[in-house]
Amino acid sequence: MTHFPIVLRRPATFRLLLAWLFGLLTLSMSAQTVDQTLSIEDYVNEVLLGEGVTATNISFIGSTEQIGYLTGGTDVGFPIDGGLVLSSGNAADAFCAGVGCGGCQGGNPTDADLLEIANSVPPLIGQAFTVSSVNDLCVLEFDFDPAGDYVSFNYVFGSSEYEAWENSQYNDIFAFFLSGAGINGPYNAPGAFPGQAVNIASVPDSDPELPITISSVNGALNAEYYILNEAPEICMNGYTTVLTAVYPVICGETYHIKLAIGDGTDTILDSVVILEEGSFGSPIPTTYESQASPDCDPDPSDDEIIYCAWEDCGPSTITISRPCAVSSLFPFPFDLIAAPGSEATLDEDLLGLPSSAAVPVGEYGISLTFEVPQDNIDEGTETLNLKVVSGTIESEITIIIYDTPPFEATMPDVVTVPCDETAEVCIDLIQDPAYAYPPVTYNWSINGVDFGDEQCVTYGALNSSLMEVYLEDGCERELYLQGLFEVPYDQLELTMPNDTLLCNGASTYMELDIVGGQPPYQVQWDDFNDEELVHLVDPEVSTEYEVVVVDNCDYSEFASTQVDVQTVKATILRESLGDDSYAFDVLVDPAEPYEGAYFYQWDFGDGQYAYERAPIHVYDGLSTYQAQVDVTTDIGCTDVAIVDVYGDVLFYIPTAFTPDNDGLNDALEITGRQIRLFEIWIYNRWGELVYNSTDLDEAWIGDVNGGTHFAPNGLYHWIIKASGFDTDAQEFRGFVHLMR
Repeated sequence: MTHFPIVLRRPATFRLLLAWLFGLLTLSMSAQTVDQTLSIEDYVNEVLLGEGVTATNISFIGSTEQIGYLTGGTDVGFPIDGGLVLSSGNAADAFCAGVGCGGCQGGNPTDADLLEIANSVPPLIGQAFTVSSVNDLCVLEFDFDPAGDYVSFNYVFGSSEYEAWENSQYNDIFAFFLSGAGINGPYNAPGAFPGQAVNIASVPDSDPELPITISSVNGALNAEYYILNEAPEICMNGYTTVLTAVYPVICGETYHIKLAIGDGTDTILDSVVILEEGSFGSPIPTTYESQASPDCDPDPSDDEIIYCAWEDCGPSTITISRPCAVSSLFPFPFDLIAAPGSEATLDEDLLGLPSSAAVPVGEYGISLTFEVPQDNIDEGTETLNLKVVSGTIESEITIIIYDTPPFEATMPDVVTVPCDETAEVCIDLIQDPAYAYPPVTYNWSINGVDFGDEQCVTYGALNSSLMEVYLEDGCERELYLQGLFEVPYDQLELTMPNDTLLCNGASTYMELDIVGGQPPYQVQWDDFNDEELVHLVDPEVSTEYEVVVVDNCDYSEFASTQVDVQTVKATILRESLGDDSYAFDVLVDPAEPYEGAYFYQWDFGDGQYAYERAPIHVYDGLSTYQAQVDVTTDIGCTDVAIVDVYGDVLFYIPTAFTPDNDGLNDALEITGRQIRLFEIWIYNRWGELVYNSTDLDEAWIGDVNGGTHFAPNGLYHWIIKASGFDTDAQEFRGFVHLMR
């Protein structure tokens, strides 16, 4: 859906028609008239108010003769043709409807704020007169809601005091007191406006601000704003040019205006202020935010709003909006009119757009939806200048209507780009004129993965890729396109040595060969901190050497090779067969992988040799020997195992000893050889243990279990358990005599 937002000023209310159409009484001596028969509400709503304001709580102080509705002022040379007249005398007398005062209002109450303003003028203009009172008071007040960000109105001040009583105590005065949100002033205001009021009637560009009186604007002071009257139909000696009162306000807030005029000191030679018809307003500035194609509106900053619509392309929307909500009791009405010069019509070329509508109370705007039907006529573009009219307020937008364009597009069939580069791939829309398309959306995918929503994509790859794009225009028509992103590329290949078998302590070269891909290459070894292609290796254990190579296209390849280390571990097994005869064998780690993988050479340590795996050898039993075997694999890896060979267990124990401390045979001492583990127990004749030891070198001195008591003479039974280095434990028994 296309949206066309626009903001309008508030409509002016209907102005009064000629008074005679309503049978109203007028006082007239020439073409100008002053109608004094209207209600106070009509003076405000039908005469004074213009665009963008709504008035409530209207009140008036003074005689009804002090207010009137001027028409035809320019017919007699007055600068304002029509407007609201407020006077310190009879409002009609200013245009010679009567003679003299004609209805002086001296009995009206005074106004302290007007008196203060009158007496503020002398020091500002270098004078010293004093106004003693304000008489013939005429005050019109009302609340209003502004639709814009300022309030303004045009006015003319005139007086019969001119040319004789300037700079005197007869300084007639008027003021426009404004109060409301954001205003803080020195003058009184109703209780609902705590910020008080300011006077917005002053000499233009005066600093400090100078109120307008006969003494502050005349032929000698601020003469550019003064007109000396020469028209006999105008019964004022002089008057100002058309001046504008303007002040900032806040849209949506409520404000109060007090329009007041009175005679200074006396009650004669009256003054008037004429407020131009329909000029009291708060216009809404024309602003908008376009959501249509930017090409449709070449200058969005100006007041002309241009939008686009297409035949048979779904709904479009115009939004009529205000800067603040409609705060009155009645909606904000407006009409839609095709302006002269339009090539299209509202009735025939747009469907669903009403000729009139209204912004509801409390709302900021209203959206109106329409469609442009397909007429099947090749007419190019048509322009509809659409006026949005509310009262005297007009805003205009331009809608350009296009024939529904063909929805066609192309993309390259093949895009060839080296893998280390990228390329931009774009969709070319076939369109004429260039901005005649509603917005087109794009949905890219590359190799099935979403890849953006722009008209162009930038892409680079290692391998060729399928590019697909789905298009949809503002008319919800769809297109599908595809192309190939082609990457010419030689496959990256790595070569390393075959798996290798080494003996422990040997070395070999690890060499990497690279072909294909896109140089330069990045070489990343798991085992080395450099990028060299050749390394001399001597692993102690079997090791897998791994490498990753990344080329300039970010393509990577992995390679590895295994270097197995053959480490031989030999262990000798021997078994005593008795009589110094031993059976030998050898355990090899790893176990023999196949028959004939290992070679054996035995050296028994006594000058004898053997070459089988499990020989039997007989020793002389006279000594300890060291047997050795050399184990060799078929690739020359070797290990040496050594084992000590010991004889049988032998020990000697006396049959008697005499622990009498004579230095001879005082302890039971045991001697032996080839003993690895030993333990002795000695018992008395009643089977009680008197001695125990595991130390072969420890002698028994005849004590009882290591105490201070000594065993008596007698026969003692002993038990010995002993094992040799090559024999299992054996038990021996015997007796020993203890004699003292």
